[in-house]
Amino acid sequence: MSYHHFSTDERKKIAKMCRCHTTVRDIARVMGRNPSSISREIRRNSETGKYQWTVAMEKYHRRREMCCRKPKYAHPALAAYVAEKLTLAWSPEQIEGRLPLDFPIDARMRASMGSIYRWIYGNHLSRSVELRMKLRRYGDLHGDKRGHRIGARELKERYRDAMRRKRCGDWEADTVVFGVGADRGHLLNLTDRKSRYCCLMLLRNVKREEVLRAFTFCLENKPLHTVTSDRGSEFNCHHEFEEQFTARGALYYYTRPASPWQKPTVENTNGLLRQFFPRGTGFKELTTDAVAAVQFLLNNRPRKSLGFKTPHEVLHLT
Repeated sequence: MSYHHFSTDERKKIAKMCRCHTTVRDIARVMGRNPSSISREIRRNSETGKYQWTVAMEKYHRRREMCCRKPKYAHPALAAYVAEKLTLAWSPEQIEGRLPLDFPIDARMRASMGSIYRWIYGNHLSRSVELRMKLRRYGDLHGDKRGHRIGARELKERYRDAMRRKRCGDWEADTVVFGVGADRGHLLNLTDRKSRYCCLMLLRNVKREEVLRAFTFCLENKPLHTVTSDRGSEFNCHHEFEEQFTARGALYYYTRPASPWQKPTVENTNGLLRQFFPRGTGFKELTTDAVAAVQFLLNNRPRKSLGFKTPHEVLHLT
């Protein structure tokens, strides 16, 4: 029989049966307890030969307070120090490392990094919610929620040929924002990993249906194996994409949240676009003809990474 502390209801039952002069063994049988546990409870918590549940509870809490180990955050000086440093934007790891330097003799002034995180998220410190917002990674937990995709393929599952740029047809996708407010617009950029060939298309909006339409238009008559994008809401079309391109066996992959370096080819092309459409360019200044002209220039300009061949030559002539 596993041991656990007597509850308030159990102590009330013991007191009632003691008033009726019930034997210890009978009390133990009724309550499903060991007779020695009942005997010890009555002996430790009785006064003037009588067992009263209120007195028993007071003695129990007094012993717990004296004997049980208190959590470190109950130490006022330590809790105040941790809260002060968090307010100054110190990390829990920095606080842990600094405590022995500031309090080399006082062993009570010690707290591990993991403990400090538990105190913050367990609301054991005063103003825990406010202090939580001081953490460097607070925005990663409470900011953008776009990361979840049901049935999404992770980038680590992509074929090695795509990772090593061994074939054409592995595309990276991204949207470039131009303008602000009413003059705000988006340009879809699809870039092939091996050839660096890019397909540019103005989007009427950033709904997934519009992005899927742009995929269909840009990838027609071009080699296609995979498409990789970030987890923006406009790219929440992986199921529809794979259904539409089932005959070509194309697969859709996502990078990890906030990891632009996992699609470096399209990010580099975004930088090249700024040569022609610098920051501050309004969306109304972008026309279909202007975008088509920039696409032609980029795809027919030699690249050092391609041995000074052009993306057009690598995509269509290899």
